[in-house]
Amino acid sequence: MSSFSPPATSTTVPSPSIYPKHNSRQLWRCSPTLRKLAIASLFLLTNLIRWETQDSTLSSVSFPPSSSSIASTSSSSSLPLATVAYAISITSCNFKLTRRLFDGAAVLKRSIELNSWPKHPHSRYASNFYALVLKQDDGELDECSKILQLAGWEVLLQDNPIVYTNLIKEPEGSSLKAGIGGDGCCGDKELIKLATYKLTNHPIAVHLDLDTLVLHPMDELYNAMHFNSDTVEGKQARMKLGEVVAPTYLNRRSSGNPAMDANITMESILSNMTVNAYFTKDYNMIGSYRHAQRVGVQGGFLVVRPSVATYTSILELIYSGEFYPGHDAGETGWFKSGYGRHIWGSLTIQGLMAYYFDVLEIQHSIELNRCRYNNIADNARVSTFANNPKYPRGTLLPFVRDESNPRYNFVDTTCRDSRESCDDVDCQRFPLEKVRLSHFTYCKMPWRCSPCSYLETYKEPMCYAMLREWFRVRKTLFGEERISLDDVNGPDNDTVTEFGMDGEVLTHKGNCYKEYFLGYCQGEGNYVAMANRNISAFPDHYEVVV
Repeated sequence: MSSFSPPATSTTVPSPSIYPKHNSRQLWRCSPTLRKLAIASLFLLTNLIRWETQDSTLSSVSFPPSSSSIASTSSSSSLPLATVAYAISITSCNFKLTRRLFDGAAVLKRSIELNSWPKHPHSRYASNFYALVLKQDDGELDECSKILQLAGWEVLLQDNPIVYTNLIKEPEGSSLKAGIGGDGCCGDKELIKLATYKLTNHPIAVHLDLDTLVLHPMDELYNAMHFNSDTVEGKQARMKLGEVVAPTYLNRRSSGNPAMDANITMESILSNMTVNAYFTKDYNMIGSYRHAQRVGVQGGFLVVRPSVATYTSILELIYSGEFYPGHDAGETGWFKSGYGRHIWGSLTIQGLMAYYFDVLEIQHSIELNRCRYNNIADNARVSTFANNPKYPRGTLLPFVRDESNPRYNFVDTTCRDSRESCDDVDCQRFPLEKVRLSHFTYCKMPWRCSPCSYLETYKEPMCYAMLREWFRVRKTLFGEERISLDDVNGPDNDTVTEFGMDGEVLTHKGNCYKEYFLGYCQGEGNYVAMANRNISAFPDHYEVVV
């Protein structure tokens, strides 16, 4: 290490004794020029000290970005506002799930990355990925957990069971303790989704089902959670929320009835609101008008503000045992609020969280337009096609209708949400460019490679468009871009659909396995599976261009 050495020659400083001595008072009095110089020097020194102090103070204060930066600043040139936790969950691991688990998890994660900071130039929110999995008796990771790790998800083992059913109370007439184990798709294991609230190292957490796909950034939701309502950014964010809130939400906040026109404005509700959760409703799972006032949440999409206190309070609702039988949406269900057995999954996520958001936390929870978020390509109205009103039949295409054949002459009737008009939530015809999140419940999984010659309703073209997006995302993963269309079977004169500018369906001749599935389906049921590998080990230079 080098050290500083003085120069060989130096200037000798004269002894103070050789300087003439002056009386400072006499010097001040006798030299106007020196007086002016001293005043100027003192002024300059004072300001330098003050500016330096201000500069050090400003540098230690964290200011939020300007409102314009939310919309216009490229994420590549700035730091993210926050990191959002994205979670998926596994209730049980079986062979059928392991066959396509990697594909679903890898493509979902990729879709989130492509619509988050730093990949997407219009997103200011980064992403972390978590898989919520129930602990095994031996404490080891099961096969599903190992696959999820390869796909880039951090596995977080959860207590098994989530709820100890023997500790659930049994108030007179209640049915929770006896029924929760067999409720819905997965019984009490479905409650693993509540662990999303425990991701408290993140300010925002999103739970998604594996059969979902993110199509565009969701910053419009996150901004209203990140910025306080009394800031410029917060006010702007809440104004934009008015464009994505479910039309039934305003009515429900005003009167408790989603069909009754509100006597309040969206601005009056949202302007000072602290948003702790977003969700969508599943209107396809109810069977009558009166049930529309007590609709379950769609469990495949939840956005929450993580909080251990909230997690604990929801568990306390379960342990209270306060759930009562009945299907009439009257004094049934959770705390006799009407959120009862007419709801699929009423004893777990779909019914429990509907009660929580609609009753206990309605001041801080927002129902979103289910076509923009969680779009399943469903019809907003009940169809005469089936006697069961829960059957979500699409609207018949005009060029398919045959008035002489009842099979091809069904019509739409009442709105599922009980309003007079519901075109604003007709998800089967909702513009794909406005969809933020698609969900393949009604359209079925992409890897099924269903025959694409079937074409009767508006649902089919919408599903084909959503499926194409899934395969487009897959194509951006390293090694997946090499698929060849030469191996695709099927004729090149199939009827292929797309939506025109007016929202009507256009058709042309082509090979649907090439145009919808981009070659990853080489024929009906013939899916080209992804190879399980450590996604994070491969280079990723893909850039989103908007």
